[in-house]
Amino acid sequence: MLKYLWRLAVVTAFVAISGVALASEEWVGKKADDFTLKDTKGVELNLSSLAGKVVWVNFWGLRCGPCIRELPALEKLNKTYADKGLVIIGINADGVDDGFITKSFADRDDLKGAGVTFHLVSDVDFKMVDAFSLMGAPLNVIIDKTGVIRFYHEGYEAGDEANYEKVIKELLE
Repeated sequence: MLKYLWRLAVVTAFVAISGVALASEEWVGKKADDFTLKDTKGVELNLSSLAGKVVWVNFWGLRCGPCIRELPALEKLNKTYADKGLVIIGINADGVDDGFITKSFADRDDLKGAGVTFHLVSDVDFKMVDAFSLMGAPLNVIIDKTGVIRFYHEGYEAGDEANYEKVIKELLE
């Protein structure tokens, strides 16, 4: 029985990893569709007006542990590279409104501790979630200066930020 469970676990892991690889292959190299969003502070963000910048779209959730753990790493990269042309847009995938997101960041110690200064956006109608085929959060999509998706990654583990930084450095050159 243990042997069977072990094989099942290995096959399941392989299928999961293969699915992530296939999702990435489907997106990387594709021109991103234009979008217009307003962040929780009322700032309008339009992909076409951000041409010449590297745009990082991060889908996250308030109840998603890996999403919350990833926020400080994203903020650190934001502080390091925003002046060099990086724009991070954190899109909440919970279907809650701006007020709920703002209140959560004011009330929750884990969110306050992240020190987020990048753009936060609600996606109440799930248009962005659908546009990027979100299957699991966090999802990070990095779009180059010409509007082409160069990175698509679901999930987060401590240390992923080193790979993120490598991608950012290459795209900002």
